Amino acid sequence: MLRFRIVLTLLLAGLTLSGCGSGKATTVTITNPITSLGAGQAYVFTADIEHGHKAGATVSVSGGGTIVITGSDSATYIAPPVPPSPNSVTVKVTVNGVSASDTFTITAATGPVVSITPVTPTVTAGDATATTLTIAVTDDDASDVLTPEVASSPLCSGSVCGTFGTITGTPGGGAYTVQYTPPSSVTESTVQTITVTSTLASSTPGTAIVTISP
Repeated sequence: MLRFRIVLTLLLAGLTLSGCGSGKATTVTITNPITSLGAGQAYVFTADIEHGHKAGATVSVSGGGTIVITGSDSATYIAPPVPPSPNSVTVKVTVNGVSASDTFTITAATGPVVSITPVTPTVTAGDATATTLTIAVTDDDASDVLTPEVASSPLCSGSVCGTFGTITGTPGGGAYTVQYTPPSSVTESTVQTITVTSTLASSTPGTAIVTISP
């Protein structure tokens, strides 16, 4: 399986900056490390950074999956729908040359796994052109009913951060599409979570993180 690395800039706000300019060494800690995560699952990592002197941090993942900045001190990791080979994933946070990392494995799912492509769509509020999301379901069945949802936020007009069309595809075929239309407006750029759930037993929902610009 392809190994890849995604590096994003995380501008961490609200950090403890006591001692800024005092020469104290930067420290970086991932506060909620894990040893394993189920295939297709999403997990929010948080970081504690001391004496960062307002420096930007970088967050990266290697070994499989996708990581997206979703908060001032957090990033959401989305596991691949099947375990990678070799089965080792590392998430790293770096500030001022100081890093903290967490290495873990991906466990096989016990039921169907839903995944969404693209995982990190970028849209503009008020754009009438819908974005096509491709949905894949492992071990699908004709009885499956899929439901797309997007998180609500006061940053989005009417607190609704987008709408969806009708999911299309052959029941049980494991491949579907749905149109996502962004909200008419946002007060500022925002990152929101899209999920697609399945009615199949023991299924894992699909997750995508959409960035909505004004």
